[in-house]
Amino acid sequence: MSNIEKPKVTKPWSKEMYDWNDKVSELMKTEIKIQIENNKNDWDILNQLMELCGGIKYGSGYDVTDLYEGCLEELDNVQNYWLNEEWPYFVDKGIVSDCVNVEFVGY
Repeated sequence: MSNIEKPKVTKPWSKEMYDWNDKVSELMKTEIKIQIENNKNDWDILNQLMELCGGIKYGSGYDVTDLYEGCLEELDNVQNYWLNEEWPYFVDKGIVSDCVNVEFVGY
């Protein structure tokens, strides 16, 4: 981000806050997408990425291709508040790297 100074928290939320959070989530989504692509044949890692993006896991009856495609779908739909809550846990687990050095505002 060109401006790394967080916007002031307001109630109701300002356009600047929404824009900031969208930019932070795009950085996180880029990292998740890299991990999905790097692990597209690893059932266990993909299932953890699925949990990060959607709070669900795949079980028997699906193959790794189904899981890969499901991860990409969930990535498109993951909400900012969810990433705010789940991101630190998955960084600690080593599923995604700690490359996003900015945080959401307002949560």
